[in-house]
Amino acid sequence: MGPSTKKVDPRVKRTRHLLQQAFWELMHEKGFSAISIQDIAERATLNRATFYLHFDDKYQLLDSIVQEQFQQMVTKDLPLAPKWEERTLRILIGAVLEFFQEFQTCPPSASLNPLVEQAVQRELYHLFVTWLNQAPTSEPARSVSKELLAVTTSWAIFGAAGQWSRETQAMSAEHMTDALLAVVTEGVASFTPGFVQE
Repeated sequence: MGPSTKKVDPRVKRTRHLLQQAFWELMHEKGFSAISIQDIAERATLNRATFYLHFDDKYQLLDSIVQEQFQQMVTKDLPLAPKWEERTLRILIGAVLEFFQEFQTCPPSASLNPLVEQAVQRELYHLFVTWLNQAPTSEPARSVSKELLAVTTSWAIFGAAGQWSRETQAMSAEHMTDALLAVVTEGVASFTPGFVQE
């Protein structure tokens, strides 16, 4: 994830922003499944044809919102050149928890949750692959591909954050960040004394 090298026409940016904002407002008012393309276009004071110039459907619009909001939330606290290291993992975990907390304020929707979660997990995976590919190349302690490491780490953080956000008596975000960071960096064996390693 990084800044795009190609410039976007300011009018295109403005129109996309209007559509995204209209969609987000409607989401909070009546939920994902009740929103139509016509609703979004009317709220954005645009016509349906303009909507379809930018998005195929409301699912693609949702995906663009989740991707952009998640990227903004993650990158606002990261250093300019983030690396595969504990400090950046801590910031990232905190941002994921914050994102899930904000998402919980939307009306619940059985069809919406998997779409948002899929977009977040995909963004995490791409971020980790980027960081791992920039890391100094050295022989790993075990033969594990960067892709497997990225997918495992992204699913661990994503899964734990999702479960945490659904708990009514959840631990604080700070405590959860510390716990999740420890599991990701130290591994399962350090937290389970009875675990037998070969």
